[in-house]
Amino acid sequence: MISLVFLDLDGTLIGASGQVEACVWDAANKAREAGIRMAICTGRPGFGIAARVAQRIDPNTPHIFQNGAQVTYLDGDTLQVSGLKEVQVKELVKAARQLGVVLELYTPDTLYVERKTEISEAHASLVGVTAIVRDLADVATNEPVVRAQWVVEPERLDDVLAVKVEGVQSSLATSPALPNVFFVSLTRGAIDKGSAVELVAQKLEIDLANVMAIGDSHGDVSMLAKVGHPRVMRSGDAALLERWPEHILPGVEACGAAEGLEEAIASRRQREA
Repeated sequence: MISLVFLDLDGTLIGASGQVEACVWDAANKAREAGIRMAICTGRPGFGIAARVAQRIDPNTPHIFQNGAQVTYLDGDTLQVSGLKEVQVKELVKAARQLGVVLELYTPDTLYVERKTEISEAHASLVGVTAIVRDLADVATNEPVVRAQWVVEPERLDDVLAVKVEGVQSSLATSPALPNVFFVSLTRGAIDKGSAVELVAQKLEIDLANVMAIGDSHGDVSMLAKVGHPRVMRSGDAALLERWPEHILPGVEACGAAEGLEEAIASRRQREA
């Protein structure tokens, strides 16, 4: 019986429209009525559109933001905030200046950039926040940086992936709502969606064998690998489709996440019958 479902956002709940479709909201409403807990598990920050979606999906369950670096109830009760060290952030800032690419720094409630560009502004609009321009080295010194992120076009992806900072791990993602852009999330080592999924399941006292996770990209692998019921969007990365060929849902534009939630509901009904 499935008691908890983790839901990625971009490419899973959110497609090219940049919005969660009505079919997914309908399935989420039915899942709550069936007693299923739901949690957003996303690389997005815990403010802006992600927070609004989480509130509507399930206001009483802890949600996972910043690729696992921030795990919190929406009322402010925080389970985990795992920030980057000042020295790590400053190394990333130095690399960003040398490469001339966009680096975003996230605190628990603010997005900072060193300069606004077309790509940085498009991404800020996608996540529903205003990016604050500031000297990022100063942010590293004076603010609690939870996560950093490269936002680059395809031709610069190899450049940023080549940047290695000790104790920092990277996770690659894309969004159908912002095509031809790659997002490389940077978190403290050992912090990812998988570690956060374990934390939430433990907090709710739910066996991971009874948990479903739905995702679409490389950044979701750690989450999918932890649960008893991994589900992959057909529109997702080929590597995920190859790893979980028997657990594929229709693509994001075909309301695949809704089908996954309906499967979770059916599992509870079968158990209760």
